[in-house]
Amino acid sequence: MLEMTDRISLKDEDLLRRLRRMRVLVIHPDDEERTLFLAHIKRIGCQVEGVWPAPEALPPYVDVVLFLVNPSRDTKTPGWMTKCDAVARIGIIAFETPEILSELHSLNVHGVISKPIRIFGILAALTTAVSLASHEARLKQRIKSLDETLKARRKIERAVEILTTTRNISEEEAYRRLREKAMNSNTTIASVADAIIASSDI
Repeated sequence: MLEMTDRISLKDEDLLRRLRRMRVLVIHPDDEERTLFLAHIKRIGCQVEGVWPAPEALPPYVDVVLFLVNPSRDTKTPGWMTKCDAVARIGIIAFETPEILSELHSLNVHGVISKPIRIFGILAALTTAVSLASHEARLKQRIKSLDETLKARRKIERAVEILTTTRNISEEEAYRRLREKAMNSNTTIASVADAIIASSDI
């Protein structure tokens, strides 16, 4: 049986292994700070590359994006910045102006690193951002699943209502027929309900 310290150690190792599999994109001007960034992230074990300015499309293989937030100079924030749900986003800021804080809020970042860039804190920011992004993705998937379940339930209830009216049967019998039809057709009850609703609208 593992002791508590052993379990914590295993969790730490698992976390580091996950981090080392991360593919990181650093969006920052090509200067000494970016060189420092790239070198340290490589030492952590991540695959990393630097670009400037921000690409119009996010490379599909990227897991984490660290990007310089400077709305006073950047004319346009790429649309993917607000839509890349599966990617951990870490903002790099030099100031805490209202404009920059507003940009951080609109981009829904998972972490922030301040300039001048220091080695200390980068690993913690990466770890936190990856964890938050993963948690956020799970929540969104759960919400999507619940929404689909609710929509399916409404369709089934509508189909049951149609069957009870047109076939003069009870709700229990209508449900039974829906389930039986779904099993025989190797499909979902919601799909059977869809077909019944569609045929009743003709």
